[in-house]
Amino acid sequence: MQTVDIKQESYFPHNFKIFGGVLIFGALASLLISTDISLVSVLVSLLLVLLGVLMIFVRYGLRIDPGTKTYTEYTWLLGLKLGQPESFHFIDKFYINQVTEQALATTRTGAKFDIKNRIFKAYIRLDNGEKLHLDTDKNEETLTRRLTQYKNILGSVYHSTD
Repeated sequence: MQTVDIKQESYFPHNFKIFGGVLIFGALASLLISTDISLVSVLVSLLLVLLGVLMIFVRYGLRIDPGTKTYTEYTWLLGLKLGQPESFHFIDKFYINQVTEQALATTRTGAKFDIKNRIFKAYIRLDNGEKLHLDTDKNEETLTRRLTQYKNILGSVYHSTD
């Protein structure tokens, strides 16, 4: 049977990912500009590059295997999927929730702006009542299409009780 492997949100927020890019750029630039390169400066630069790469690419994921009836919520770390598989009997429900993200921004002059963003999150509910986050999108129609694909793949373990 085909498994579902979904890459979810980043582990770090967007501003940390930008800082990770700055770390990579700064570390490589310092190596190129430096006139006397020592072992310590090379090691520090490599450490900063590795830290920047981690900040940019680490993310959450979910893998569901309908053949073995297991799921794994994992953290993707440069090719490694860190997480423990859990078993379930069947998927009870697929559903989408609308979520409003809100932030308060302040300018240098003291003016405050309320920033709101509407996103949609898809979840599944398992037979034991556990709720798992499947996917996120800003467009509900796009998310609904992907949810239909997930339902088709996981159809053998989907038994709606609603």
